[in-house]
Amino acid sequence: MSLPTLPPAFAAELQALLQGLHDANATRFMTAAGLVILCYDHVLTFMDEVRLVWRAPPSFFKYAFIFNRYMVLSCLLVVAYEMCGFVGDAFSDLGCKRLLITCSILSLVSIAVGNILVLLRVITLWDRRPIIVRLMVAGFLISFTTQTVMMVIALTKFWPGLQWNSIAGMCITTLKTPFFSGVWAAPMLFEVLVLVSTILNALHRPSQAEQALTRSLHRDGITYFFAVTCFRILNLTLSIVARPSMIMVVVFFIWCMITTILNRALLRMRRIELANPEEKREPAGRTSPYMMHDSVVIVDMDAPPERSNRWLELNKFSPGSP
Repeated sequence: MSLPTLPPAFAAELQALLQGLHDANATRFMTAAGLVILCYDHVLTFMDEVRLVWRAPPSFFKYAFIFNRYMVLSCLLVVAYEMCGFVGDAFSDLGCKRLLITCSILSLVSIAVGNILVLLRVITLWDRRPIIVRLMVAGFLISFTTQTVMMVIALTKFWPGLQWNSIAGMCITTLKTPFFSGVWAAPMLFEVLVLVSTILNALHRPSQAEQALTRSLHRDGITYFFAVTCFRILNLTLSIVARPSMIMVVVFFIWCMITTILNRALLRMRRIELANPEEKREPAGRTSPYMMHDSVVIVDMDAPPERSNRWLELNKFSPGSP
């Protein structure tokens, strides 16, 4: 007795459903893996964060680091709640669309903050030369503006295909758009620019490369942007060749990994700054982004060699100053 054969149309629909469920589970598990890594890194580096960042003087760098660190974690916890599969029909199609828009906006903010934090470090490698500052700022603005425009267009194209799937227990997308590829391609231009700039600085100024802080800036800056570029290429490739249900499979995982690498690199740089204070004060314009302020630096030129690192910083705007 032979088994009944399914009609071709029904068999195709069943195959598409099974493939969609498989892709949804892949997205769920990759997001969970990224969140576990991010949370584990938070636990491992929390004491360093308190000692190196929370106790630092007020600055843009300090508050941007804390904001980005906890904003990404909070956003991904919400995404994990949506994807967990245990919330029943807590979401609707409209809820999925609102969640994706919110995450997209926050991801743009996170990318911008992360790039600015590393950009401040890279600029110090060139002693804040005006031409380097203008080049980097122009590259950042062009890249960020292009990415924002691409994101808005991509979300507009995605809007009809975003829906809540009660079988998968999570939000899914049934459409794809080439503009989504532009979202990942746009920041790569700036990241490659900064990566090349960091490498050129290491080759152009070998004498300063012996300093611990400079070595850290070179190593961590190159490592960060190389890793980010590789992740962007992976996202870009999937957005081009993958089916609609696969284009989000590593998006949140990569967001977790980039944030983890960024946080570790910045904390390591900050640790070396505190361990080698004379290196961050001697060269003109090398003041740490953690303590950016206008000051006059006076050096005791008559001090003996063993006391040559005696510095006195006077705030130009302090009471009684000329």
